[in-house]
Amino acid sequence: MKKIIHGIGRAVLKDFTNPKKIIDYTDLQDLSFESSYSKEDITGGNKVVPIASFKKDTAVKVSATNATFHPEIIEYMDGASQATAAAQLPELKEVMIPAPVGEATDCVITLKNTPVAKSVIINGYEEADTLAAGKFQVDVTTKSVSFMAEDAGKQVVIYYEYMSSADTVNYSVSQDSMSKPFEFDYIFDIYDENTQVTHNCVIKVYKMQTTSGFKIDPKHQSPVAPVFEAEAKDPMRTDGHMWDFFMDSVKQA
Repeated sequence: MKKIIHGIGRAVLKDFTNPKKIIDYTDLQDLSFESSYSKEDITGGNKVVPIASFKKDTAVKVSATNATFHPEIIEYMDGASQATAAAQLPELKEVMIPAPVGEATDCVITLKNTPVAKSVIINGYEEADTLAAGKFQVDVTTKSVSFMAEDAGKQVVIYYEYMSSADTVNYSVSQDSMSKPFEFDYIFDIYDENTQVTHNCVIKVYKMQTTSGFKIDPKHQSPVAPVFEAEAKDPMRTDGHMWDFFMDSVKQA
């Protein structure tokens, strides 16, 4: 029977020091696995070809792109530490100043979140205790920014900061942060010429570490997730294995 690898499988990153912690790559868009090495030639006399060649500088590299985003990958790419707590975060609102409503004399814009006092910035405008043309007032209680009627119809960008919820997750990267090692498993099927699965396969690399930091490249109306790139390290196994390729036969019904 012929063996055919078709399509793309799934991958798992398992924390090297905490095997109970994983990142699942079940929505892979592409994956590359490469084992390579250079060689050292032994020459002598006037021979034009080497007497022998020895393998050196062995490398195992993996790269993958997933359709869905796993923020915890920052822990492995950049050694980020994770914490959960409220934080002061920025927000932007681009809007046209509306005309006064009903009997009101002021133009009012309602913000999405409650602004931190004195954090609102609007280019060309100044926060003031008394409203006037070119000035604004902030009411933290109602999450509103007020302008004079003379400013109605003008387009503004409002920057402000707000306090996030207590369950906000923060991944912090410092100057001395180091990427974390992990085990890498790639799970896929092998088919025969009759499109039947003949083997369940696993490529297992026992210890890897990323070779690139966190990077995203967002585009309009397109999904984005960071490309994961890593290289094998010595897992210090007693059997000396760096990686294995397993093929488990599937019995046909």
